[in-house]
Amino acid sequence: MSSEDASIPTAKGRRSREAILRAAAARFESDGFDRTTVRGIAKDAGIDAAMIVRYFGSKESLFLAATSIDLELPRLEAGSERDTGFALARHAVALWGSETPGRALRILLRASTQDAEASARVGDVFATQVLPFLADDGARSPVRASLVTAQILGYAFGRYVIGLDPLVDVDDEEVARRLGGALQAVIDAP
Repeated sequence: MSSEDASIPTAKGRRSREAILRAAAARFESDGFDRTTVRGIAKDAGIDAAMIVRYFGSKESLFLAATSIDLELPRLEAGSERDTGFALARHAVALWGSETPGRALRILLRASTQDAEASARVGDVFATQVLPFLADDGARSPVRASLVTAQILGYAFGRYVIGLDPLVDVDDEEVARRLGGALQAVIDAP
């Protein structure tokens, strides 16, 4: 149970909060931030719109909660630098295609094309999770981490936002292998 859930005293309250988050994620994913309404989310969740305000305060706060992301980056063994790009690619392909946190990632990516706050959230995920993961060589780390992130975001944008053929239909293993090669080239570059 998260600390936010602990502040909701009843099991029914926790279930309502989770129903709101699921409905919000679905609406944000299908309609984007601007077209999503609190009333529409409430209808989908089967609750009164006032409950959304009670639990989250605003649509913006609900968006932040629905797009809370832990990339769960894989632990790498010492001496595995040769395979870091491939490990990241396999992880990224699985993560973006998943329900959790993949859905939140897809929502955030779509929203970031039109919303400064969503763009800032993408930047925050990068700064707090990707940069430390690849921080091994001082001044080159931010550039390297930025390029790795840009390639993964480019893959995700092409597959999940634009729907590029044949990227949409290509086997996940093949995508991971090809993306892994590109990521590894960035990681290995002097």
